[in-house]
Amino acid sequence: MPLGIAIATLSAAALGYEILLMRLFSIAQWHHFASMIISLALLGIGASGAALTLGRAWIEARLDAVLPAAAALFGLTSVAAFTLAQAIPFNPLELAWDARQPAYLMAMYLVLAVPFFFSGGFIGIALTRFRAEAGRIYRFDLVGAGVGALGIVIVLFVLPPSQCLRLIAALGFAAAVAASLDARVGASRARAVMLAVCGAALAAAMPGDWLEPRISPYKGLSQALRVPGAEVAVERSSPLGLLTAVRSRITPLRHAPGLSLNNTAEPPEQIGVFTDGDALAAITRFDGGLEPLAYLDFQAQALPYHLLERPAVLLLGAGGGEGVLRALYHRARRIDVVELNAQKIGLVERDFADFAGGIYGREEVRVHIGDGRAFAGATDQRYDLIALSLPGSPAGIRALRVSTLYTVEAFADYLRRLAPGGLLAINTEIINYEMMGLVESGAVLINTYIGGVGFFAGPIVGAALLTTMRGVTVWYPRGGSMLTRPSFRRRCVKQANTDQPTSFRNPWSASTSSPIA
Repeated sequence: MPLGIAIATLSAAALGYEILLMRLFSIAQWHHFASMIISLALLGIGASGAALTLGRAWIEARLDAVLPAAAALFGLTSVAAFTLAQAIPFNPLELAWDARQPAYLMAMYLVLAVPFFFSGGFIGIALTRFRAEAGRIYRFDLVGAGVGALGIVIVLFVLPPSQCLRLIAALGFAAAVAASLDARVGASRARAVMLAVCGAALAAAMPGDWLEPRISPYKGLSQALRVPGAEVAVERSSPLGLLTAVRSRITPLRHAPGLSLNNTAEPPEQIGVFTDGDALAAITRFDGGLEPLAYLDFQAQALPYHLLERPAVLLLGAGGGEGVLRALYHRARRIDVVELNAQKIGLVERDFADFAGGIYGREEVRVHIGDGRAFAGATDQRYDLIALSLPGSPAGIRALRVSTLYTVEAFADYLRRLAPGGLLAINTEIINYEMMGLVESGAVLINTYIGGVGFFAGPIVGAALLTTMRGVTVWYPRGGSMLTRPSFRRRCVKQANTDQPTSFRNPWSASTSSPIA
């Protein structure tokens, strides 16, 4: 029984560690590292199988020491590998011209695969040594993996990702203690006590700086904190993303993507909210007066409001509340806001309630916590305007899956929720560094690195042509002649561009936002 507990505990720790690494690297680098973590975990587990095959006789002769040591080394290296990986100067943006970057990437793979080598070795040794109990061992392994995968998601609502590393390390030593108490392994209470003390000491004594993800200097948060007077006002963490609210009383944020050159109104003071160090949204100062919001009428997102009179509006994604302010400015009679991340709503409702003017508490505004696709499919309300933005970089655990907000079936649900004459407004930028994404950018850079200029010319020419297509927004009038054709119903996902040139330089964000500083 102690061995079964050890297997379940270590399996839970290994699966939890894998998901935790995805979160940590989504914060430190970009969400595209999620797939990399899966592959390096498989690399470590596969390498442990090869080592077990080659050294099976040696391992079985020292089972009483090797089995607990493998679990303890998982706990130790789970922290050490992450700390060492952060010290490796890997920058994916330099792959095209720095010949050292592929070597750095390989070094990261090898370092981060080490903890999985020990966890895989522990399970492999148990299966090899106790073949008659393979079914029972496998059962403990699967139960532990399931508990670990679900448990780390729950724990991430309570602890920040960096502190979860302490828990993973402690679980590794807990598995070593359980294995030391199994009679078939060679029970040793002295060894168990020593491992328990070492595990507790390691979890408690690890410096916090070792555990904190070092955010890339090329992410929006890093750039924002370079602005004079900028500071982190509030930070909230969950599996859906690390929210960081940044403000500066010296150089206030001005974030207005897609702002027209004809605009003469200065946006009010704003607070920047970054998700996983990127994906800037803004909380705008609002005192109840609509006049300071005049600049919102000079963004491309305001166009559908000029085609409707006092519409009922559904906003899929709350952001920092800018969409709600725009709807209020245009006298919307009802505003439903759907946001998956409750902490993002909490920033506006509680942390900055006075600053934001309590916009979510207004009579015409209703907030729904949940998935936009699920809400659109379940509600029986009809809307004159449904507004959503196509995605930039997904954050949190959403990096592990394709969003269902942008499928053909989802858009069919949105269209069914439109009142006669209603509009579906889709807002995005045709191309910028977020829309291109690190996967696409990395593909271009790697192709350049391997194949030379020929691979690079095509994407550059295409990007140059796309950036000339500005100010394009697509609406779908329900009941209109376009939607009577099945082909248009099937192809309801269209891009909308809000990348308008402005005369202002944004010191807060690397994106094509248009603030006034």
